[in-house]
Amino acid sequence: MRRSTESILEPRWDTRKGRLRVSELALLAGLTAMTAIALCHPGRVPVMVWSSFVTVGALFAVAALALGEGGQGWRYWARELLPVPLLPYIFLNLGHLIPLVNPHIRDAALLAIDKVLLGPEAQAVLYTLPLPALLADVLTLAYSSFYFLAIALLLTLGARRDPFLPRVASAIVITFLVSYAGYFVVPAYGPRTTVAHQRYESLPGKVGDEVREKLDQWEKTKTDAFPSGHTMVTLAVLFCARRRNRTLYNILLPLGSLLIAATHYVIDVLAAVPLTAASIALSAWLAGPVPSVAGDPAPPVPPTLE
Repeated sequence: MRRSTESILEPRWDTRKGRLRVSELALLAGLTAMTAIALCHPGRVPVMVWSSFVTVGALFAVAALALGEGGQGWRYWARELLPVPLLPYIFLNLGHLIPLVNPHIRDAALLAIDKVLLGPEAQAVLYTLPLPALLADVLTLAYSSFYFLAIALLLTLGARRDPFLPRVASAIVITFLVSYAGYFVVPAYGPRTTVAHQRYESLPGKVGDEVREKLDQWEKTKTDAFPSGHTMVTLAVLFCARRRNRTLYNILLPLGSLLIAATHYVIDVLAAVPLTAASIALSAWLAGPVPSVAGDPAPPVPPTLE
């Protein structure tokens, strides 16, 4: 017998008995996978690095359990924003691990696919077209707002005590992690270090140079072009914002559009669309779907896992 529509939209797991949320368990699974990769390559990853995965994961789990559900004031905000610092921590440490799993850089293959998609003439124009200084600065600032779009969504929904905020966090966290997994499958530096290197180095603008320099210093994981994590997470944020806060969606849409346009191979962006859809579907299966405000059911018990 087929399941009813309502039961299909229910979370995969019973979310009423435990304390760790789907987003939190997903992050712990990511740290566990990183630790396993490091331990499978003894001597290749410093002990301080892989042991920090274990320590950070343990502290993260203890913090989530200690904060619990239904907290007020700082306890509420600490629980809702707990994943925020862990995502960049995971990203910054992927650079130690990606070469161990897949040392083959795939920029040449991605460029070849772009040439098929665009044609050689359009591809050449795309990476040589001069940009006005103002536009270069705007695109750079939009690109640097990557993490802040997700944080803005969490803060806005948290301020309203949105009962579906844990589901939104799950969708965003899983989208991040799927994009991170892609870097192991197709390691690539991206156009700013290959076909558009000279253009990237000579971009005009008053603030862009300093921002780009800081981003290059901060990003320890360099082979992070495919899929476009910027596109994936931005699409996930816009999807959730459109369903939970249409005003915020209208504000984030132009910024998110500029962010996606900032820099990437075309195939990186195209691949990000179905991967984002798959990430949101996986999150809906595990934690429950993100409903639209107009169709809100009664507020649920906050999603947790045993």
